[in-house]
Amino acid sequence: MIAGIVATISQALGITIDKVILSQKRVPQSKFIPILFLFLALFSLPVAFWLGAIDFNALFTFKYIALYLLMIIVAFAWNILYYWGIGAEKVNEFELILMFNPLIVVLLASLFFKGERNFQIILAAFIASLALVGAHLKREHIRFSKASVGLIFCVILMSVETIIHRYLLDIISPASLYFTRTLILFIIFALFYRPKISGIKFESWGLIALTGIEGVIQFVARFYGYRDAGVIITTLVLTLAPILVYFAAYIYFKEQIKKRMIVAGLIILACIIWATIAHGG
Repeated sequence: MIAGIVATISQALGITIDKVILSQKRVPQSKFIPILFLFLALFSLPVAFWLGAIDFNALFTFKYIALYLLMIIVAFAWNILYYWGIGAEKVNEFELILMFNPLIVVLLASLFFKGERNFQIILAAFIASLALVGAHLKREHIRFSKASVGLIFCVILMSVETIIHRYLLDIISPASLYFTRTLILFIIFALFYRPKISGIKFESWGLIALTGIEGVIQFVARFYGYRDAGVIITTLVLTLAPILVYFAAYIYFKEQIKKRMIVAGLIILACIIWATIAHGG
């Protein structure tokens, strides 16, 4: 539970800082992502050295090699969509779509892990889906921006990766899994974007380093929560993050929150809590 709370606070802080870097400081995504993953790998290295452990005999089997490669491919895709969305969308729009991620995780966990299948979870997912669509209804037409559509795919991929994480955490410690993941992704992003780091101001470098520290804290704590408390319980705690982000968007970015978005967010949040309670029951 403590790991989930730490991850929640870190997630809310990270989204706010990322929005500042990409929107206000106007650091291009092609430069931001490789630099961010460099910091993530560097900051997670001492944590992995201290707390890391890997069962290499299990890792070098077809099952876990396939899962690890799939994790890298999925993470590469959703990170591109994620940072594109956070730069293009308002924070409250971004968070509304991101709020759908926990429910998909709960639904997938109920499908992939024995003993976690429950009709109420599926029903909660359906209701939350309607709420998400309803939040984007304008004059009886559904209107999603390109960034919103990208974020919906991002949320699905993030949810799939969470299930992969849980399988891999049976043989790799949370710290080792996060370090090796970020190191490989840094290499891939550096080759993909081939960024020229000239032109980035010192202040922006500091903010990217800060969000790197936040990212390590968030995901390592999240991984420990998945392993020790379970995917669904950790996911429930993480649903507190959107509340903090909405508050930050209103205070820092002066974004007005539309009533239908508040209603939709409350419905989705209620569905997540309902699904978690149903699972526990």
